[in-house]
Amino acid sequence: MPTNPFSALRAPIVVDPSKSIADQIYETLRNAIVRREIEPNQRLFEVEVARGFNASRTPVREAFRRLEQDGVAERLAQGGIRVSQPDTETIRDLFKLRAILEVHAIELACERITAEDIALLKQIRAQAEELLKASDVSHDFTLNRFYELNSMFHDAIYAATRSKFLIKVLNNIRVMVMSVRSVSIRLESIRGVWQEHSQLIDHLERREKAAAKRLIQQHVSRTAGQVLSFIQSDPGEAQAPERAPKAVRRAKRST
Repeated sequence: MPTNPFSALRAPIVVDPSKSIADQIYETLRNAIVRREIEPNQRLFEVEVARGFNASRTPVREAFRRLEQDGVAERLAQGGIRVSQPDTETIRDLFKLRAILEVHAIELACERITAEDIALLKQIRAQAEELLKASDVSHDFTLNRFYELNSMFHDAIYAATRSKFLIKVLNNIRVMVMSVRSVSIRLESIRGVWQEHSQLIDHLERREKAAAKRLIQQHVSRTAGQVLSFIQSDPGEAQAPERAPKAVRRAKRST
């Protein structure tokens, strides 16, 4: 019997009239894949997703195509897509590429960043600091908000490069980076991430190009190390068999 691809989502599906249905389906599935609410090797079929959004299969097909382009899903011969599970060599290559692109972005940002860009980065930093100080928020909310603030932070730096082509290339690999990175993110590691982000803002404000490049290289290298260490300690993450969504597995255990 087909499983419900939305059973593990933490947030309900909300239709936004300001966006196309294809955009909404794509963003919902992309975010769920990044946060591992939809897990690697899980299959998604057009008819199920269309039913979940009360939509036709045409926007679902477009959303699936974009997920394939992001590298987080692959087309199935029998229809639908399967969430990708990159092997360790692919992950190494991905982070090497990311390091090269991020260093170039920092070089350009140091040359072109404006006072308004710095002000925006500081606003994002202030929100992150408030989140880290809060003690009355849930684990899921904290992680979800971390994803949002982290995306805003990198978007602001990319925008400061004033390079449309570089921004497009970086955005093309970011979803895949976040989907593999999410396996190793823990609340205790978030503080360290934002300490590095804070230092990077200071380097950018002072236009300290060499220091900013070293920091972003260290940041990407450390992130890659965390992901690979986690996967090597849990080989099932890299070569997991196809399995049902979390909610279905929990139901089976309770019977």
